[in-house]
Amino acid sequence: MNKQVIHISAAALLATAVGFASIANAASQGQVTFNGELTNDTCAIKAGDDNKVITLGKIPTNALTASGRTAGSQMFTIGVDNCPTGTTTVTAHWETTNMNPDTGNARNQATGTGAATNVDVQLLDRDGTTPLRLGSRGVAVAVSGTGTTRGATLNYGGQYYATGATTAGTVTAVARFTLAYN
Repeated sequence: MNKQVIHISAAALLATAVGFASIANAASQGQVTFNGELTNDTCAIKAGDDNKVITLGKIPTNALTASGRTAGSQMFTIGVDNCPTGTTTVTAHWETTNMNPDTGNARNQATGTGAATNVDVQLLDRDGTTPLRLGSRGVAVAVSGTGTTRGATLNYGGQYYATGATTAGTVTAVARFTLAYN
């Protein structure tokens, strides 16, 4: 009788172990599928708007004393023209190059003893208040006009974003974009 109990208990333990293993495997595996579309029909970035330099003002460090504080916002535009007739809206897709993974903002790339610390540059959408993480798009803007003037003006902003108590120094951040269409 004791032998039967031991065999039943061993079988129950084995079944329980297999059940736990399948639960562990199910929770530790996943999949990401990327879908998209490439197009030959594109707008052109207006001359001078493909490599803009935006100057954020001199802001005192006491305005950026804790993580999440912002200051010094500055708006800018990106003009596009020569849009094909079938293109109805356009926006900038902000690439993840130089992204701080904790904030989604552009890292300060200034280096050396003269570089400010604990500061990123945060992008803002067209309203000047909605943050845009690198890797996302702003609000799409309607394309209008005809011929070479068929296009749109995209409005964005940038501002200092504290990742901690900032220190004085220079800030240089780069945010790359690609035009995206609907």
